[in-house]
Amino acid sequence: MAIREGAWDCPACGRKGNRGPEKFCGGCGRPRGPDVKFYLPDEAPEVTDAEALKRSQAGADWICPYCNADNPAANAFCSGCGAPRDGARTRAVVDHPLNEKPATPGPQPLAVPVRGGGSFWKKGFGLGCLGLLGLVVLLIFLGRPKSTTLTVTGHHWARTIAVEVQKPVAEQAWEGEVPSGARVLGSSREVHHVDRIQTGTRTRTRTVTERVQTGTQRVKTGTRDLGNGYFQDVYQDRPVYQDRSHQETYQEPVYREQPVYRQRIRYEIEKWVRDREARAEGGGLAPAWPDPGLAPKQRESGRQELYEVLFKDADGRPAHYRAPDEQAWRRLEEGRSYKGKVKSDGEVVEVGGDE
Repeated sequence: MAIREGAWDCPACGRKGNRGPEKFCGGCGRPRGPDVKFYLPDEAPEVTDAEALKRSQAGADWICPYCNADNPAANAFCSGCGAPRDGARTRAVVDHPLNEKPATPGPQPLAVPVRGGGSFWKKGFGLGCLGLLGLVVLLIFLGRPKSTTLTVTGHHWARTIAVEVQKPVAEQAWEGEVPSGARVLGSSREVHHVDRIQTGTRTRTRTVTERVQTGTQRVKTGTRDLGNGYFQDVYQDRPVYQDRSHQETYQEPVYREQPVYRQRIRYEIEKWVRDREARAEGGGLAPAWPDPGLAPKQRESGRQELYEVLFKDADGRPAHYRAPDEQAWRRLEEGRSYKGKVKSDGEVVEVGGDE
């Protein structure tokens, strides 16, 4: 695995690209220090010198606990203050995958504007997006309810009663499923369902494709910060596959369809069905239920109520409010003004206290 020389930047004078193994800055002479991070410059060449390779494989540098100086792994005593290595911590050895390559520290380069025809289309597309976004915001703004003063100009109510009638209804069902009380009108023999019955097999041929491992491939997966100013390329053996096809025979089942017949019964039965709706509506605060006028074999099947309050807003435009119940409807008095919110179509969505 290839060894490459890393670099580090001096935090004191800002000098860039000090050689990784060097313990002192080439600009100001300051010691490297335990907080300085190594990075691998782009296109860093492979180390071939035997002595440098030996140093790279000696292990991570250790940090003197007394003077914070960096020392090679081979040193038993600090080269800065002479203190023994006992208890000293070593720099971490860190793996960096290819997609997480340690970036060179420092400010990022300024973006260079693209010239040529592409920039026109990019600008046009950007302006179009901004215009569309502005239109959406405008529509939302115009469509949101607006606060205003609402004055009650009247009340409207409507009440309905649904009426059902009991009468004979013609229906069909399979034999054995006819409800009790039904009057049979007739029957016929019909297909109830179709069974698939296997009658044998037949030989078929098909192409089968399989992924087969044909070997391995050595792939560079990242770099390893050795903690001493050097980086090592990391490789991994990955399997190599190939799609291979072959013909195979198999037995396919053969079926025939067998219809199954049953008696289909036509019958008549008394049922309650929707017949009509009685409705009453008007203005004022005296709602009344309509007379459903029930005849024999008729009954009520449900009641509904609608209570609306009519308003005019601060600009004199009409508005309407559907009250949740009769009590809330009566509480809004004609001629009185209230705070509220109105949608652009005149629907009142909120009514507050007196103005």
